[in-house]
Amino acid sequence: MRAYYFFFTILIGAFTSIYSQSKIKCDLIEISSIAFNKNPNIISTYYAVQNAEAGVQVQAGTFDYNLNSGLSYQRSRYNLYDADPRNEFIDSPLKSNSVDFSANLLKRFRTSQIAEVSLRYLYKDSNFPFNNFNEFVGPFYGNHTGVVNFSLTQPLLRGRGKRIATTGERISNLYIDKNKNEYEFTNSYEILQIGLAYWSYYTAFKSLDVYIQNEARVRNLLEMTNELVKADKKPQGDLAQINADLTNQERLTVVARQNLYNARLNLGRAIGLSEQESQQLDDPVNDFPAVAQSGYKQNSNKEPFLKAAIENRGDLKAVKKVTEAIELQYQLAENNLKPQLDLTGFVYYGSTSNGNGIDKTLSSFVNNQGQDVGGGAKLTFSFPLNNNIAKGNYSISKIAVKDQEVIANNTQRNIELNINIALNNLSNSVLILEKAKESMMFYQQAFNNEQEKFQIGLTTLFNLMQFQERFTYSELEYLNAEQQFSNAIISLRHETGTLLSKEKQDLSVLQNAFYTVPNIEN
Repeated sequence: MRAYYFFFTILIGAFTSIYSQSKIKCDLIEISSIAFNKNPNIISTYYAVQNAEAGVQVQAGTFDYNLNSGLSYQRSRYNLYDADPRNEFIDSPLKSNSVDFSANLLKRFRTSQIAEVSLRYLYKDSNFPFNNFNEFVGPFYGNHTGVVNFSLTQPLLRGRGKRIATTGERISNLYIDKNKNEYEFTNSYEILQIGLAYWSYYTAFKSLDVYIQNEARVRNLLEMTNELVKADKKPQGDLAQINADLTNQERLTVVARQNLYNARLNLGRAIGLSEQESQQLDDPVNDFPAVAQSGYKQNSNKEPFLKAAIENRGDLKAVKKVTEAIELQYQLAENNLKPQLDLTGFVYYGSTSNGNGIDKTLSSFVNNQGQDVGGGAKLTFSFPLNNNIAKGNYSISKIAVKDQEVIANNTQRNIELNINIALNNLSNSVLILEKAKESMMFYQQAFNNEQEKFQIGLTTLFNLMQFQERFTYSELEYLNAEQQFSNAIISLRHETGTLLSKEKQDLSVLQNAFYTVPNIEN
């Protein structure tokens, strides 16, 4: 029997250990750290950064070396006319073979020039036994030709200059910065949502405790009234009223448990947890911030907070990067209105050789006889007469610049409004919290006094129950006031861009971000 109890104790201990390990500690810093890896919005925005980095690689491909090559082999049979003098030397048809190989390497520079090196080799033979100089060489005697060419093209109008040639790369780099800034802002916004959800969860957790205590007070009142009824100091009818109130309080406790359940799952939703993971969230461990330790000051000047927002907010930085990118696109569209006028300089070297064998193939590039060396320049001009594509893109880009200016101004305007609202909410939440605390203390004192008066018969049960409800209501209002103050702190942090700290490339959440007002005033 002892062995059975020992085994049962070990089993219970093991289950308890597994259960405790499966719980997720509900600490603000820990759940925020989980969100960096679990929150779908944060992950999606991070992928947007990687996508923008791939876009830069695509634009850099404009300046890649491009190697093109081709190889062709042709065999033909040509039936000669009866009057063709070549019939005297060959039996019709005229048979020929040819091999044509070409390769070119092209490079576009960031300074807008285009360089090209090309190579061509051509081999041809036939069964006609005479060469081009009417010398008898025999049938299928090969002719080899090799040519090397180098050219350099300079755009004179459209596409001229490093500023235009690298526009695509610069735009893509700006969109990388834009997405990184949006990633920071998304992180801040999601941590804000986690903070708001946590304080709702903590309020629901503490509210349940208030309802449980209130239910216990009603039970105590029921026991006390039972004693007074037995002593003929209170009528039997008071018990029915208290039982009705107790039933109602039990109902409110059930509602509070439901609210706590909902708040826990909503917190898990904000973190990025599944339903099963959200159920594993433990009781909240972080208490509400205190006004005295928060660094709150009355009549704070909004200008330092606005300055901090301009310096720190990722969404505002992102808008500025998009503005720069759109202005670059406008400059490119303006340049594309110009005609295409390119100046190309080139030099070439070629040579020929006759005969069969691999040595003849190679000597076609260095053979002294038949050498052909030269150079020159050419000017090419291209311009669509209506030019509707360029004109349309220019109009679109011009409108986009004006539209982006509206977006930037609107973002700035909303930030100013939000900071004003956040500061006002913070100031009012402090006043509300102070009044709620005073009200709760007075109602608690009044309820205690009313209890003593009820015991000695100086007040009615109805009055005592009213004071009890008012005390319970004041406790709940105090909790709501603490939640409102806590929300006001993190909201101001988010609006000023000071909710997260950035070390190198990593974002992190500081504990005091949930408990202190940003210390940025001059």
